[in-house]
Amino acid sequence: MVDVPTPVQPPHANATIYSHLALMYHFPGVEVGQDLMMRFSEPGVVGQSRLAPDVFVALKVPRHGGRCDYDADRLGPPDFVLEVLSASTWKHDVGRKLDCYQQIGVRECLLFDAAGEDRAGTGKALWGFAMTPERREPLAEVELPNGDRGVASAVLGLVAHVVQRTPPSAPDEIWALAMRWHDPATGADIPDYDEALATAQAARARAEAARTRADVARRGLQAPRIRADAESARADAEIARADAARRETQAARRRIAELEEQIRLMGEGD
Repeated sequence: MVDVPTPVQPPHANATIYSHLALMYHFPGVEVGQDLMMRFSEPGVVGQSRLAPDVFVALKVPRHGGRCDYDADRLGPPDFVLEVLSASTWKHDVGRKLDCYQQIGVRECLLFDAAGEDRAGTGKALWGFAMTPERREPLAEVELPNGDRGVASAVLGLVAHVVQRTPPSAPDEIWALAMRWHDPATGADIPDYDEALATAQAARARAEAARTRADVARRGLQAPRIRADAESARADAEIARADAARRETQAARRRIAELEEQIRLMGEGD
């Protein structure tokens, strides 16, 4: 038996957590759900049916952090859904789930085979559909600035693409594919947690360096003023000493004059 190294993190969780956070960041105030139970009505079915999209975006629904489920009958269907295929659920994802999304009015569904095993037989790790209740059209593939190919979401205005994340330090390990969201408006991918943290730390370091430079510059500007204040204080002290010496001289002259007057008077008395 051959031991096969396992990925560092489950590929399904990597894709859903990254997409959830990236889309929440990109669409502030908009409902972006992850594994949130969605309730909806189906023809011929008593009561509401339930499905849990891996990630969905409802562009017209305000974000509510306390929402425990999503009622598509009341709030309207999500505009976009991402399904990450797994060994146990991929048939359900590309079958009943996709049919239900199309039926209730989801406008786009993106499918990602993070294991890269081509379970659905498409020959692709990432593909999707623009949908109406009547028809399904493949999402367009586009070329990114770095030459990679991606799948464009007209609903989100973003491009999803696949990257291989095996680090140079672990060339013999098997790592799952990773999905990224590229923003054509900025020409960059929406960062994941590690990248966002590194960016924040770098920004903090730059701010600290700028603060240090400002302190040094402020001290440099203060030094001449401090020297001038010291010179002024020394000058004031010299003036004070001169005034004191002048007063002492004047007092001594008055005393001499008084003594001379006393001597004169004594001489006249004789």
